[in-house]
Amino acid sequence: MTNWMPDLADRSGPKYLAIAEEIAAAIGSGALEPGAKLPPMRNLAYDLGVTLGTVTRAYQEAERRGLVGGEVGRGTFVLGMKGTIADRFAAPSERSPNIIDLTHATPVEGRAGEALRRTLAEIVQLPDIDALCNYQTTGGIPRHIQAGRDWVETLGVSASIEQIAIVNGAQHGVMGALLTAARSGDVVMTEQLTYPGIINLARSFGYRMEGVGMDDEGIRPDLLDEACRRTASKVLYLTPSVQNPTTATMSEARRADIIAVARKHGVFIIEDDVWGTLLTERLTPMAAMAPDRVFFVTSLSKCMAGGLRIGYAVAPDALSYRLRTMIRMTAWTTPPLTAEVASRWIEDGTGAELTKWQQGEVLARQQAALRILQGFDLRHHPNVHYAWLKLPAPWQNAAFKAEMEARGIRIATAESFSVLRGVPVNAARVCFGGTATNAEIERAVTAIAETLRLPAAAGEMVV
Repeated sequence: MTNWMPDLADRSGPKYLAIAEEIAAAIGSGALEPGAKLPPMRNLAYDLGVTLGTVTRAYQEAERRGLVGGEVGRGTFVLGMKGTIADRFAAPSERSPNIIDLTHATPVEGRAGEALRRTLAEIVQLPDIDALCNYQTTGGIPRHIQAGRDWVETLGVSASIEQIAIVNGAQHGVMGALLTAARSGDVVMTEQLTYPGIINLARSFGYRMEGVGMDDEGIRPDLLDEACRRTASKVLYLTPSVQNPTTATMSEARRADIIAVARKHGVFIIEDDVWGTLLTERLTPMAAMAPDRVFFVTSLSKCMAGGLRIGYAVAPDALSYRLRTMIRMTAWTTPPLTAEVASRWIEDGTGAELTKWQQGEVLARQQAALRILQGFDLRHHPNVHYAWLKLPAPWQNAAFKAEMEARGIRIATAESFSVLRGVPVNAARVCFGGTATNAEIERAVTAIAETLRLPAAAGEMVV
């Protein structure tokens, strides 16, 4: 049994949530390893000076998140790989009619299905349809690779056919780039608040992480320079266009400054441009500014259909063969059928039509939300499915999250995006897409506004 003891000094809000967050943080840092037995609930309650009911509820919350599992007569144990990622990355098994879930930045649903119906009807008439059933030993059907090249060029990145890798969504592309540029045990630098997918990838593959301080444009060049000198890291992951979760967008001058620091220290950059596909006005991608230093990753998931799971990754020319090798190693090939659908949507204008519809839906939902949240500190971009809401004092993350869940609304606060244990801000990401209807979004945002206008103490749950 471990002698682990949670440190609640910097945690606010309900005690049971604070303990559950400490369990999650300890698993993420490695302080609690898979298989470790947590202290008996009664003992921990005594040591912390809280009630047995508080610790019981904390363990139940940790189990709900997939972090731990209880065995009758034996105690509570940290789970394996599932437990290390579930809190940040796993989705609920099914949608509850009593919960409005604003935690996932996914496209608005309801339009892509009809386009898919038309496209599949065309595909079944292909005389050589058997080709879509076969292994692809060269990275994909040449026409599919060409479509990927055409797509990244519309985003501002020129690449040779040999540099294009078809991937199963941006998450897979990021993983391939990470495996190409870094070895287990290396330090991977990211924004201090970043996409949870890179946190999970890094920790699952044995990389150490370094969160770099940010301002309104994203990572600060001076702090990046200091982190490079201190950690000797050779890999930086970032989202320069509409950063997730803060929506910060780097100016071209800032991008040039970051590239200069990367060159100085021999750092490769993984540029995640998954949100750039929705922008009506684009800045020059970092991969176009430094093609020898930047991996470029994009996807059709946010602008066309999340379930399509097709994306494209571009490596610096010297590393393109290794990137394709990593993609083959992790998935062998992207399913040719979905790659065929994606290629047709790129070629025949369906993708552009779906993107335009998505932009319109997101803008309408955002405008409604902005009216309701007027007067609060809300950062947003009109083309993407989420906004970053700073919580007014004295509200803090845990108390706000607990209060919203009590009202039937799931929301992701800054802990879900923090690389470091100490969360630098009290804030929440509010998402407008996914399965929620326009009416549900407005109802949820209205509840958020009403909650934020309450004194924080009124929303805290005492156990």
